[in-house]
Amino acid sequence: MAAGSVTSSEVAGVSIVLEAVDEAVDTALVVRPTVPERPTIDAMNRGLVSHLRVLMAEELGFDEDPAVQALFREGYRVLDLTRRPTEQSTLFIAYQYMRDVGSLTRRFADVYRATRKQDQDDG
Repeated sequence: MAAGSVTSSEVAGVSIVLEAVDEAVDTALVVRPTVPERPTIDAMNRGLVSHLRVLMAEELGFDEDPAVQALFREGYRVLDLTRRPTEQSTLFIAYQYMRDVGSLTRRFADVYRATRKQDQDDG
């Protein structure tokens, strides 16, 4: 992507705030002595899914990089509605989903950072 070009999230009117992404991921992945309550987990899942979708809308080198292609396949698998926890899902399933989405969101954020740094270095 050339310097000064517009990203897909900017076109959609959504900006990526990496500090917010990092905070959400850190909160989801922190080791706790007890599992959070279900409403807390559900709220974190909604936030993480939102961050992940915005990151997946970016141009991250999908066409050129097999590792990024694999990351997107994993992203689509995790976001599949049939894989998401429902109200009937156990606390553990919702918690594990939160950790899976958090980990994947972190990986996408890392690729996004690397892509932006490369764009800045090229520009």
